Amino acid sequence: MGARRTRSKAKKNRLKNAIEAQKHLTTVVNNTTMPLNVRENAVRHLLTTSRRNRISVPKNVSHRICKKCKSILLVDNNSRIRIRNGQKIVTCLKCKSVRRIGGGPKYHRSVKNG
Repeated sequence: MGARRTRSKAKKNRLKNAIEAQKHLTTVVNNTTMPLNVRENAVRHLLTTSRRNRISVPKNVSHRICKKCKSILLVDNNSRIRIRNGQKIVTCLKCKSVRRIGGGPKYHRSVKNG
């Protein structure tokens, strides 16, 4: 019974350390005074620690990361943002991948008579 408790405690400690590391890496990613290569390296580390520990990436950071090439999407530098029909469309200019955020208007939810 003692081994179970220590394993459980070690698991909680690993999760706690992963969450702390994730918070630190999100501050590095959001810090605009840091060089771009440091921020992109922090993105890579953030994604790997989140994947390994099964923690979701915070929304404020995940919307700023390209899912294909794993680079930071800076507004006027390497990404294009358009809003069409209430939906945010983000295009990475590095790998040309398109990401749609938000559902837009829910036309299909309206009740249709006849």
